[in-house]
Amino acid sequence: MDDFRRDSISLVFGGNYPHCHSVLIDDEVRAVIDAASDRQKLLAFKARGPVDALITSHAHEDHFLYNSLFPESGLWVHEADAPAFTSLRRFIDMFEPGDGEIALWEEYLTREAGYVPREVNRVLRDGDTLDFGGTLCRVVHTPGHTPGHCSFYFPRDRILYLADWDLVKSGPYYGDPASDLDQTISSLQRLKTIPADIYLTAHGKGVHEGDPEIIEHYLGSIEAREERLLEFLRKSPATLDRITDQGIIYGRAKSIGAWNMAVSERHMMHKHLVRLMRMGRVFREGDRYCAATPAA
Repeated sequence: MDDFRRDSISLVFGGNYPHCHSVLIDDEVRAVIDAASDRQKLLAFKARGPVDALITSHAHEDHFLYNSLFPESGLWVHEADAPAFTSLRRFIDMFEPGDGEIALWEEYLTREAGYVPREVNRVLRDGDTLDFGGTLCRVVHTPGHTPGHCSFYFPRDRILYLADWDLVKSGPYYGDPASDLDQTISSLQRLKTIPADIYLTAHGKGVHEGDPEIIEHYLGSIEAREERLLEFLRKSPATLDRITDQGIIYGRAKSIGAWNMAVSERHMMHKHLVRLMRMGRVFREGDRYCAATPAA
């Protein structure tokens, strides 16, 4: 049933979007973190006994896909993302869709992503200890991906679940309107300091050696994106639209579910431009961004 297991903690692999990998905790208190992996395996886990806690690392549809399979379980989420679980419109509003996109989002999230509004039974905060019996877990608030994104550390087992800081080759995602690039960097720097033998992630490989250098390499993709952006701007100043068209992060524009990745590209490039302007490496003239000339 499990794709990885250590004591009471296991990882169940999911497929492509809108799925992710799930963490299962089979202890006195039984729990699922990010119920969006394999439907049959999640149902099999439920059949073995009551699932007391349904924990969702953050408010993205590929992490709550199968939450509706656990209506009797208490929903635990971070306070910053909690409102998105109580109302479909509140969830959609996080992405600032145009008027013509709202109906598309509503249909997709209800029909394909299994969105069901529900009460949040426990609000998580940074440093909270979750006691499952023999298994203890510490909530590590790691915002940037979303305001309430959390990672989960199991100190006795030396396992760190990074959730959507997923260590994939393409690098971290901070493409929502509410995502934050500086928080992304701070969160990843913090995760590097947590001693772990194993990193678990919600996407990609799923199981990694607990080596901080892996996170450092993942962080390096942020600097690489900025260098590609600066290289482009050194050739000629450009508008945000023209920068987005370059596909520096995601290449040719494509859609995933109801989300146009060109929109993510635009948000992320804008966040980089703001950061580079603050650093004095980019300046703006009208609607065009220009690379600053390095000091002699």
